[in-house]
Amino acid sequence: MRGRQHWQCLAPLAPQARKRDDQQDPLSSLLPTPDARVSPDVLVVGAGPAGLALAAELGAQGLRTTLVGDAASIFTNNYGVWADEFQALGLEHTLEHVWGDAVCYFSEGRPTRVGRAYARVDRQKLRQHLVEACQANGVTFQPGEVVDVGVKNGTASVTCQDGSVLTARLVTLASGAAAGRFLKYESSAPAVAVQTAYGIEVEVAGYDEAFDPGRVFLEETCLVAKPALPFQTLKRRLERRCAALGLEIKEVHEEEWSYIPVGGPLPLADQPITAFGAAASLVHPATGYSLARSLREAKGVAAATAAALGSADSQRSVASRVWDALWSQERRKQAAFHIFGMELLCKMGVEPTAQFFTTFFSLPTRQWRGFLGSSLTSLQLLVFAGTTFVLAPLPIKVTRLVRHLVQDPAGKYLLRAYTRSSQEGSATEEAPGAATAAPRDSLPAA
Repeated sequence: MRGRQHWQCLAPLAPQARKRDDQQDPLSSLLPTPDARVSPDVLVVGAGPAGLALAAELGAQGLRTTLVGDAASIFTNNYGVWADEFQALGLEHTLEHVWGDAVCYFSEGRPTRVGRAYARVDRQKLRQHLVEACQANGVTFQPGEVVDVGVKNGTASVTCQDGSVLTARLVTLASGAAAGRFLKYESSAPAVAVQTAYGIEVEVAGYDEAFDPGRVFLEETCLVAKPALPFQTLKRRLERRCAALGLEIKEVHEEEWSYIPVGGPLPLADQPITAFGAAASLVHPATGYSLARSLREAKGVAAATAAALGSADSQRSVASRVWDALWSQERRKQAAFHIFGMELLCKMGVEPTAQFFTTFFSLPTRQWRGFLGSSLTSLQLLVFAGTTFVLAPLPIKVTRLVRHLVQDPAGKYLLRAYTRSSQEGSATEEAPGAATAAPRDSLPAA
């Protein structure tokens, strides 16, 4: 299964990809060109946050690392993060604006205060930070759009749209969901779902939470759906919401289109190509978050890559060791739990969803923060589930949670993941290209 159903839905993202920013210089002017006489240890395909972060850490491990991506690649997305996660990474200087608390409304006139600071990332500062880390660690940059990836006689290679071929000891795909057609996935997982959002940065009157006087970013999001909720529907909803709130929009400075495949099958460990970031299914299935996790895990994955390349193992064995660092059996259990939650949300109506999230934010802080941050162990997730069951209203317990576990394929997937013996290792069922494929024949920098 190649996820072709998502190709047409991705077409409206073309304006997002075409965005330009004069304050972000092209990578070709910031990073040196690789020496054609020397093959790098690792080729990292994709020059978004995940690709840059991993490349910098690979360089820090002493590996010759080359980034491959669009010559005009810049950061175009708006990123919202929990402020404490970026502070823990030493990245608070890349935050543009921090709100001291987040407030949720799950029913009319009844706010739920989360008690956790939320922030908007300054994409220019984040990119600058990651580029400087790449510069400090000797990372090179090769412009190109990848159309094929392969391994032959122990050497990995990528073929670019212009016909050029680049080789390395290992290729890591960090180009988002577009990389799915080059990877192999387990065949028994629920199908990919999608989070879509439409946002605008505008000048408004009468809004107190603006970044600058009168300037604010507003976004209408569908947390998860099958099939994806269209952008035009989200845009209409946002317009109606602004009208209902009495917001007078004076000028639109920027539009945002976000399409994030979530959930779906996990990559197999038994393949000679590796991946990172969204390409490696690091997007949280129930929230769509991946930025902080990718930045947090880059160092460990780079260390695992260096250790694997330092061994005398075969190409496939080297890649398997890297995959195991990303997707150990323990992490596959955690992912199955998150996918179970995502599938549950897909099937809920408005009222059950409101009841569920009211229950969610009444959990002990460590539990709901750990769930959102992908930091709970598989055992802790079971405790999380038990607490949720105790606190949830009776209709949610019986008609949603229990029925979903017993009757839904996601429940069976969860049970298989938790009961798989350690001797079985990572999943070995193959579904080539089961992740969302790109709407074109090349890999963008994501």
